[in-house]
Amino acid sequence: MLKSLRTKIFSSFMLLVLMLVIAGIMSIIEFNKVGVSIKNVMDDNYKSIEQTKQMLDALEREDSGLLMYLMGNREMGSQTINTAYSAIQDAIKIAQNNITEKDEDKYINNIIKKYEEFHTSVKQTTDTSEQLTLEEKNEIYLQNQQLFFSAKKAINELMQLNQEGVYKQTNTMKENSKRAMMPAIVSIVAAIVFALLLNFFISEYFIRPINRLIDGVKSFYPEKGIINSGIKSNDEIKRLETETNNLIGRLLRLKNQSK
Repeated sequence: MLKSLRTKIFSSFMLLVLMLVIAGIMSIIEFNKVGVSIKNVMDDNYKSIEQTKQMLDALEREDSGLLMYLMGNREMGSQTINTAYSAIQDAIKIAQNNITEKDEDKYINNIIKKYEEFHTSVKQTTDTSEQLTLEEKNEIYLQNQQLFFSAKKAINELMQLNQEGVYKQTNTMKENSKRAMMPAIVSIVAAIVFALLLNFFISEYFIRPINRLIDGVKSFYPEKGIINSGIKSNDEIKRLETETNNLIGRLLRLKNQSK
């Protein structure tokens, strides 16, 4: 049982400080988790999306290289095809090492399959194009376009998977942000409730006893001998009442002795 007014008031404020500190620490932890989650998710998913863009760019350059080769610019066409092949292989390796979504490896394997079909057809076309007429070359190029669009579709599916992953993770992060705000909201509500409780305790253990002591002093008459304010607590105010009664007792004894 707390006996000192100072201890009572100090303890009350320390309780409020403790609640706010706990709420603040919880908010910091939650916001830190959200920040780390945002960075990791954005880095991984955008890295995958960037690789799909690299694949698409390389795929289109390889298609352009095939067209250049068929049109007679064999050296530039072959160089473009080989450069595009190396670029798309590098992008595929990076994507394989950056799996972020469910079944993403299956999407990548599908890209490898579709691209190899397209690339194999391109190499076969460049190897046999010298014996073909212009009309036959055009027909073969249009046939290769089906494989080109099939590979492009596979790459776009991987891009869409990661874009949807970013969207889902963004929604998740919004929910995490709301959870991170909860400790702050709880601390505000707790502070209001505690302020009301603190007001009650200050009134109950400080203001009312003082008012009772004041009323006891107002209603004091020498014949009563003591002030009885009805204070039941055992703190400084009760001690003040006791010492006041002791003072009255001493004054009455002096008065009686002087007669």
